[in-house]
Amino acid sequence: MRSSTKIFDPVTFSILWSRLISIVDEAGTTLQRTSFSTVTRESNDFAVVLMDAEGRSIAQSSISVPSFLGVLPMLTKALLKDYFPLDQWTEGDVVMTNDPWLCAGHKPDIGIVSPIFYKKNLIGFIGTIAHSPDMGGVLWGAGSRDLYEEGLMIPPTKLIKAGEPNTTLFNILEANVRAPLQTIGDIKAQIAANDQGIKSLKKMMQENNLVELNDLADAIIEKTEQTMRDAIRSAPDGDYSYTYITDGDGKELKCTVQTKITIKGDTIHVDYEGTSGAHPLSINAVKNYTYAYTAYPIKCAFSPSVPNNDGAFYPITVTAPEGSLLNAKKPSPLGARNITGNMLHSSVFGALSQAIPEKVQADCGSACWCVVLNGMYKNKEYVEYFFLNGGYGARPGMDGESVLSFPTNVANVPIEVLENDVPILVTEKSLVDGSAGDGQWRGGLGQRFAFKNVGEEAINISILTEKTITQAKGLLGGGDGLSGDIRIIPERPFPKKGLDKLHPGEELILTLPGGAGYGNKSKRAKSKIDNDRLMKYIK
Repeated sequence: MRSSTKIFDPVTFSILWSRLISIVDEAGTTLQRTSFSTVTRESNDFAVVLMDAEGRSIAQSSISVPSFLGVLPMLTKALLKDYFPLDQWTEGDVVMTNDPWLCAGHKPDIGIVSPIFYKKNLIGFIGTIAHSPDMGGVLWGAGSRDLYEEGLMIPPTKLIKAGEPNTTLFNILEANVRAPLQTIGDIKAQIAANDQGIKSLKKMMQENNLVELNDLADAIIEKTEQTMRDAIRSAPDGDYSYTYITDGDGKELKCTVQTKITIKGDTIHVDYEGTSGAHPLSINAVKNYTYAYTAYPIKCAFSPSVPNNDGAFYPITVTAPEGSLLNAKKPSPLGARNITGNMLHSSVFGALSQAIPEKVQADCGSACWCVVLNGMYKNKEYVEYFFLNGGYGARPGMDGESVLSFPTNVANVPIEVLENDVPILVTEKSLVDGSAGDGQWRGGLGQRFAFKNVGEEAINISILTEKTITQAKGLLGGGDGLSGDIRIIPERPFPKKGLDKLHPGEELILTLPGGAGYGNKSKRAKSKIDNDRLMKYIK
């Protein structure tokens, strides 16, 4: 990378960097408050990224989910290289795509990129990614058999050109998705977020007599890269391997994630050679997504306090066998790739525990469980998402929290919102006694969440669960967390990953796994163990 040609004094530099983060956070708030769906408005399943004219990330919104880490810069660089070179952008353009290999790994994640012009010069880009309520095809989840059943795939296209909407594309979208008001409304919220970010950036530049972003971008990226390289350099060189087993289909076809991390000087390379091949369920991940969820735990371990930008990831490279679970190719189904990506931290931390045991954490109780409900209610169609989490893994010096999201940071949808939007009644939301893994530091508890269809029609449901036949794995002698479970009353077969219907009067009971422990329990004080039993963390 090039070095900054302009020297910023430390105070000015700190103020400008913080100002950029506040700009993308403000844009994120705009997206959240103008969106139509609960998946964006309540769960915060989105990201906002400010980039320079080369597509390099400068600042990312604070509540961005890790699945979008580095993805918008990858997308923007691909747009500049293969679709819209710099001279093909005009003020007022908005480019859209949900191509999983260019964007965030599955079709519901829509990338929206807008150019930033200042004093008639293109100085950068701002982009958002948000999980759309629907993109057609089968209901989002693990139920599709191939890529084509997962709905519309929009190649990079100008959704708005020089301020004029592409009405054909808007019409195609509206005609092919469930609950089109939600989907189109969320897309327009993404556009509004970009516009807000552009407006705020121009104001900052005017107030600080800036004419372009290159020098500031160089300084931010250079400082971040140096911090990350210094941190990596402090770890011992070597190869560190770890094998992690996942539920796969939740029945017999499990998956293996084989990880080898090579630390050499100030670089880290992660190789997934030996990982399972593409799965028949749509739990496969593309390389962009695999990179994001691999780089994230590495950054958490080595440089947790520095805000995200391109510089943090220059020292990190990732490879996975082509056609595998972590580098899927067309037409492999990808809809539920999040259930796989959410577990990569477990394998990464497992390998890194051999090099930097004081900086990693034990396995968390769940890849985020996902439930999607679809049907008619109050004379309109709904597509309602909500996410559930198990126990957090323990780490050196701290017990795991109960029912906490990691590595994704999507938020809980309030029960009152669910019951208002969908004909369900939540019958239980409680902690699961004895579900935490023991250890020198114990894991957190899982939760039980149950709800009943109180309507007159069947509800279409898509369900994604994990660790119902495996467990959160303890680290460095820590105990495993308790497995999860799913059942329906009256009892009948029900998929752990896939599509079904919840009929009137039926109740679905979801028991989420507990988090794993860290370190041998023989090192835990007896008073803490007694308290763990009293508070029912362990049996």
